[in-house]
Amino acid sequence: MMTTTRRSLTTHLCTVGLIGAFAVLGCGDSKSTRVEAEPSASAFETRLRVKAETVRRAPLAGGGSVTGTVHAFHRARITAETKGRVVARTAEPGTELKAGQILLELESSRLELEVRRTEASLRAARTVLAHAKREFERGERLAAESAISKQRSDDLRLAVDRASDELALALVARDTAKRNLEDARIEAPFDGTVDSVDVSVGDFVSPGTPVATMVDLSRVRIFGGVTAREAARLRSGSMARVSFADLGGRSFDATLQSVGRVADSSDGTYEIELWMDNAETLMRDGLVARIELLHGDTEEFVLAPREALLRRDGRPEVFVVSDEDGRKVARSRTLRTGRSDGKWIEVVEGLESGDRIIYDGQFALEDGSTIEIDESVAAAATLPSAAVE
Repeated sequence: MMTTTRRSLTTHLCTVGLIGAFAVLGCGDSKSTRVEAEPSASAFETRLRVKAETVRRAPLAGGGSVTGTVHAFHRARITAETKGRVVARTAEPGTELKAGQILLELESSRLELEVRRTEASLRAARTVLAHAKREFERGERLAAESAISKQRSDDLRLAVDRASDELALALVARDTAKRNLEDARIEAPFDGTVDSVDVSVGDFVSPGTPVATMVDLSRVRIFGGVTAREAARLRSGSMARVSFADLGGRSFDATLQSVGRVADSSDGTYEIELWMDNAETLMRDGLVARIELLHGDTEEFVLAPREALLRRDGRPEVFVVSDEDGRKVARSRTLRTGRSDGKWIEVVEGLESGDRIIYDGQFALEDGSTIEIDESVAAAATLPSAAVE
């Protein structure tokens, strides 16, 4: 009997132990158990490593820079001013000429004959006028004695006037003939270089026929375009630095001659004109220049490194560091930019002082990408010092 009781007790205790064990397993929160067993989603989230720099306000060192084009200080398309056949071509492309030296000569024998004819006509007109004056003076004396009628006296006065007009016409004809004879010698209008000659010996030219092109490159004019904001800062007479990639990056001093007041209809910029000496004769018409405007402006601007800028759909854009839910996220920001010094660019709209922009690694980003800032290298040390506080 006692043996049976002990077996029942043992069976009961085992049953209770099993139930208790299952109760322990069953009482736990199944959801909590899964969270502890599985790693969080953030543990597998990809973080792109980038470098960022804080946007700051500072003067834009050296002013803005724009692209310009070199033009000859003087450039003339020379045309014939009288008709005739070319009999001498005294200059070729590349010839250096002084103002007044001969480029071409036209056949002049007919023009010389015309000068002689008009001079003879002029002498005849002077003779006629002298005779008319003598007749008028004689008539005045007779009229005082009432020896001739008033009508006759008026006719004598009219004859003098007519003879004076004929003399004036003869003078114009003579001067025109002499001018045509002078124009048979086509001369250089200024000191410069012959760029091209468009006619040859034997060609017949008429007034208006292009015959040659000359340029004066002892000085050059450089034209560029600036924004309205930049135009308001510039003053005639200020200095600029002009460099040329086609000349190995050489740079030269130039003087700002004028700033346009009417915007170009195609791009809305205002034309600037600079003058520069070309003593080394390195400049050629059409050469592309980089103009650095040295206006010495001390005004501070919001500046961003140019290397941070992306261009999407034709608009400048940067990625800004944003703190969201304890993680760093890259957010795209569209900008409106102003002038640049080559390394830094003025941000007119889209950024504020204190924003952190990504300047290294931004090409792999999308809006909302999770990032990690590389703090191993001081970003400011790698950037131009113009904007470092």
